[in-house]
Amino acid sequence: MPKRKTSTEATRQATIDRDPVLQGILKAISLKRLRPGMKLGEIELASVFGTNRTHIRQVLSHLGSLDLVTLIPNRGAFISQHSADEARAIFEARKILERAAISGAIDNLTVETARTLRQLVAAERSHAHHDRWEGLDFSAGFHVEIARLAGNPVLVKFMEELALRTSLLIAQFEPAGGEDHCPDAHPGIADRILARDKVGAVGAMEKHLAEMQARLRLDGEADAPVDIAAIFHELGVSRQPKMANRLAKERQRSSPPR
Repeated sequence: MPKRKTSTEATRQATIDRDPVLQGILKAISLKRLRPGMKLGEIELASVFGTNRTHIRQVLSHLGSLDLVTLIPNRGAFISQHSADEARAIFEARKILERAAISGAIDNLTVETARTLRQLVAAERSHAHHDRWEGLDFSAGFHVEIARLAGNPVLVKFMEELALRTSLLIAQFEPAGGEDHCPDAHPGIADRILARDKVGAVGAMEKHLAEMQARLRLDGEADAPVDIAAIFHELGVSRQPKMANRLAKERQRSSPPR
């Protein structure tokens, strides 16, 4: 049998999930600022977020466990890249999980869970077209909430991870300037769930996923190198002068003599 998490392990998991460095990297991925294949330098990230390299390694290791970052010995950490076939496989997996989530959510539908779903759709509508990061966060949250309403915590965990991987696919394959149409599709899905229409809800969800996949350009070309620190600076993360100076000295000490 799989080992059950202790309360300490669960607390540690919740802590890393809320970590500002982790959230900053996920935000940059979702906003297509950090692109697949880009290197995440420990020194640069530590300088930007005002922390140390040990903390950065912990975050990168966690992202690696989610397949969002690829860790290569003696080379460093890179935003993961998926092939076109892997992208299709991820969407196929989502179809299976979304179908199960919808079925469970309808079976467990109560006055309270119906209210929760309506509130989520209303909140997503109110934020649509205002803040791109919040919009993407609400979009992923809609799918995760359906899994949560199904009452299966394992399903919730899988849905959270697939939602993150889908964000990475969008960052890698969707053309620049692509718009998020999820706020337009989600109300129809929710209405069918509230009407206990499993066939209609599953059909609406599969159409939604197909439209998401159709916006991806699976033959996309690689992007030119960019300044990692500049990306986070533009996203509102201020450089930390003291930490930057200390890490600059560390970089000098670790550089081989010429």
